[in-house]
Amino acid sequence: MERNHKTLQDAIGRFPKYEPGEQVWDALREKLNEQPLQKALQQMPLYEPDDKLWSLIEKKNKGSKTAMVWWYAAAAAIVLMAGVLLVRTNPSAGISYTQEKADPRLQTGTDLVTDVQYQKLKAYCEAETLVCNSDDYRRLRTEYEKLSSASDQLQEAIGDYNAEPELVRQFISVEQQKAEILNEMAKMI
Repeated sequence: MERNHKTLQDAIGRFPKYEPGEQVWDALREKLNEQPLQKALQQMPLYEPDDKLWSLIEKKNKGSKTAMVWWYAAAAAIVLMAGVLLVRTNPSAGISYTQEKADPRLQTGTDLVTDVQYQKLKAYCEAETLVCNSDDYRRLRTEYEKLSSASDQLQEAIGDYNAEPELVRQFISVEQQKAEILNEMAKMI
């Protein structure tokens, strides 16, 4: 048995569900009707098993089970045709599997330091209304909240796996801007 069978099954289970578009199915139908495949199918040798084999199959599978044999034979023929098509069109195709561990340094935390500090400043402003009512402070607060919204959107776009480094760079840039605005707000108080 395969050594990492459970790990493989878990990884496959986490794949997102995907249904290909109609154009993919149309392209497959076209490929099945192409001349090289039809020619290869005509060149395949025919094989007829011995009569003893058929009589054994009939004895073993009486009744409706004989129809299943024909379904299995038809399915095997379709799989064989698809295999011939794949080998003819792309002889170097292969399947590979890797497992990577996420770098914790690239993970975006839900409890950002800037947001915690902003909440502290906001609580202080509720008690001390003099500075917090100034136009400059309100402008900084509005700008911070816009950046915070952008940060939330970037975190959602990044997702769990941080597959796009550009999104991580943008997220870091937004967080730095938030920290600068937070420093200006703190200096005013």
